[in-house]
Amino acid sequence: MASVFLASCGSDDEAENADGTVALSGVNGDPSNGPSGAPWGSIQIKEGWDKADGYTLKWDVAQSAAAGLQLLSAGKVDMSQGSAPTAYAAAKLDPDLRIIGFLNGPAYLMVAPEGSGIEATADLKGKKIGVMALGSASDMMVRGSLNEAGLVPDKDVKILPIGVGAPMAEALNSGTVDAIAGWEGMWQSISALTDTPLAPVESAMSDLPGMMLQVTTQEVLEEKNDELVAYMRNFYKGCAVAAEDPARAVADHWDVFANVSPPADKYDQQLADQADWNQNFFSICAAPGAETGVPGVLSEEEVKTVYDWLRKYNILEDDVDYETIVDTSVTEEAMKDLDLTTWASEYLAENPAD
Repeated sequence: MASVFLASCGSDDEAENADGTVALSGVNGDPSNGPSGAPWGSIQIKEGWDKADGYTLKWDVAQSAAAGLQLLSAGKVDMSQGSAPTAYAAAKLDPDLRIIGFLNGPAYLMVAPEGSGIEATADLKGKKIGVMALGSASDMMVRGSLNEAGLVPDKDVKILPIGVGAPMAEALNSGTVDAIAGWEGMWQSISALTDTPLAPVESAMSDLPGMMLQVTTQEVLEEKNDELVAYMRNFYKGCAVAAEDPARAVADHWDVFANVSPPADKYDQQLADQADWNQNFFSICAAPGAETGVPGVLSEEEVKTVYDWLRKYNILEDDVDYETIVDTSVTEEAMKDLDLTTWASEYLAENPAD
C-alpha cells in the first residue's frame, strides 16, 4: 500500500489545485484502515470540511506507522499519523520532523478474552502475548509494561509475532496466545472475529498520554501553516462528531474507503458493531489534555513523562531533542475558543445524516 501511495502522491503534486484549494496529503499508519481512523481523513473529506477551509485532503494508509513516517521524510506526504515511539525514533534520523498534535488518551493497549483471568499485566506471568512483529512499537511497549510490572520479557512471559488483523483473532481463538497488544484501533478491527469478547488488560502503556500523534515537517509547517491549523481543527471536530454519532463516522469512513466497506447483507450489523466498538476511542480522541484542558495539546511535564518512560525501558534507544520536535502551535491555534462538544451537537442537528 505504501508503494502504491508513493506512486499516486509523489513530489510532482501541485501545491494549489485547479479549484484554488491547497493540496494537503497524509497517511494513517494503521494498515487495516479500520473505522477508528475516520477522524484523520474520511470524516472531513466526506463532510466537505477540507474544501470549505481552503484545502483538498488526500488521505490514505501505509503499511505501518514507520512506513508512513518514511513517506513523510521523503516529502511524499505532508502529514503522517503515528505513535510516540516511532515518531521519536524517526526524528532521531530526521530532525526536521515535528509532532503537531496528540491524542490525549491511551493509544496502545493489551486485550485478553473476557473471563480469562487476565486483568492486569501481572496476570500475564507464564502466559503468551501476541504482538504485530518483534521489534515493532507494540512489542517494545509490551516489554516496557512487563518490566514496569516486575516481569521479565521472554522469561516470565513469552512474546510471539502474530501479524495484524485476522491472524490476531486466529491466534487468540486457537490458544496460540493468551492476550494481544497493539494500538486502540486493532481491538475494534478484530472484535468481530474472536470467539470470546475482548477486554482491556491494565498496563503501564495504557496510562501514558499522547501515545498516538500527528507528525509533519518543519518545511510543511512553514509553507502550509494555515492549512495545518484548519486540518487539526477539522481532525478534532471529526473526533467530536464521531464521539457524538459513531455510526455516522463509520459510514463516512466506508463511503470514502469503499474497499474496506462490508458487503450489503452485512452492512447494517457491522455498522452497529463498529459504532459500538469505536465509541470509546472516538471519545478519547476528542478529550482535552488532562493538564492543558486543550484537545491535542500536552503539557511540557506530560511530554517529558512519556519521553522519560520510553527511554527508561529502552523503547527509544537514543536521546532525541523532544523539546524541539514537539511543536503543537498549530493545534493550539486550531482549538482557540472552540467548544468541541457544543460545536458537534449543533453541527449534527443542523446537518442530519443522509
